Amino acid sequence: MAKKNNTLMYGAISLAVLIIAVIGIGFYGGNTTTSETEDVTVMMPFIAIPIWTPFYCAIDQGYYADEGLNVEMTYSPKGSMGPIEQVGTNNIQLGYASGCSIITAKSKDIPIIAVYQIEHTNMFNILAKKGSGITEPKDLTGKKIAVPGIGSPPYLSAKAILYKSGVDLDSVTFVPVGAGIIPTLLENKADAIGGHITEKSILDNMKIESNIMYAKNYNADLVSNVVITNEKTLKNNPELIRKFVRATDRGLRYAVDNPEKAIDIYIKLNPEAAKKRDISLAIWKLFAKDSIQPKIYSLGQFNKNQWTMTQDTLFDLGVITKKTPISEMYTDEFVPK
Repeated sequence: MAKKNNTLMYGAISLAVLIIAVIGIGFYGGNTTTSETEDVTVMMPFIAIPIWTPFYCAIDQGYYADEGLNVEMTYSPKGSMGPIEQVGTNNIQLGYASGCSIITAKSKDIPIIAVYQIEHTNMFNILAKKGSGITEPKDLTGKKIAVPGIGSPPYLSAKAILYKSGVDLDSVTFVPVGAGIIPTLLENKADAIGGHITEKSILDNMKIESNIMYAKNYNADLVSNVVITNEKTLKNNPELIRKFVRATDRGLRYAVDNPEKAIDIYIKLNPEAAKKRDISLAIWKLFAKDSIQPKIYSLGQFNKNQWTMTQDTLFDLGVITKKTPISEMYTDEFVPK
């Protein structure tokens, strides 16, 4: 069962508000179960949320066990930088982190590498209340945008949206509010927020209409979450990575093909989510359709053009001061064909 970390951060708390308010194995090369079990730790950038469902399915359906892996999921209080720090120092074997954070880490020579890309479209956005007069990025000139933290994926995506739209960034004020991003918007303490589809789902559930500007619609489709490992782990234990990716791929396929069952598994492993099963299911279905996009991308596939654009954007914004060859960002060696 997934382990819960009591330390929460913005993303964790914000998404916690939401929760509380196949294929046969033969396709993958036969049963690889062994008499020995290898303990594996994988760190998520938030607490338990519906979009981690593929990992929960791989645990519940025994896909990791089939590979001889005993997988423990932990959760970071630092967003993507938590997994990057822990994987980068080789304290744990695997993590889940945003492409923006990975590119930033690589620019600082942190020895991590992506091995499986689950999300193909960035679901971060800028969101304003309907009737606010804010419908396009240009409307935010001279306005205030609340974000969870400076440097967070919502902040970077919001900044990229404005930059790609030709908005003078110096005219916009970004205000870090941590977990209070939705209250900040509802109390009119900011004109808009840099958020995720989850915030929109929460507002929809509250019957509050909103105008949303997705990063993907403004040439700001920055690389989102991928599975990462340490370069040393990759070199010294490639079979571990192969097994983990193969089982995760099975979990992802199961979750995409069986959304209702997948969310029931998520709730079984995270009982507090039972109160809002309908919202969790809606989020997973939307996420699978719009972020994973299984009808467009092969599961696990890396998008070189997206990685190149993301690095170029971060460089232009001054987030990084040097570029890393894209070939050093990820490897598709372990993605099931």
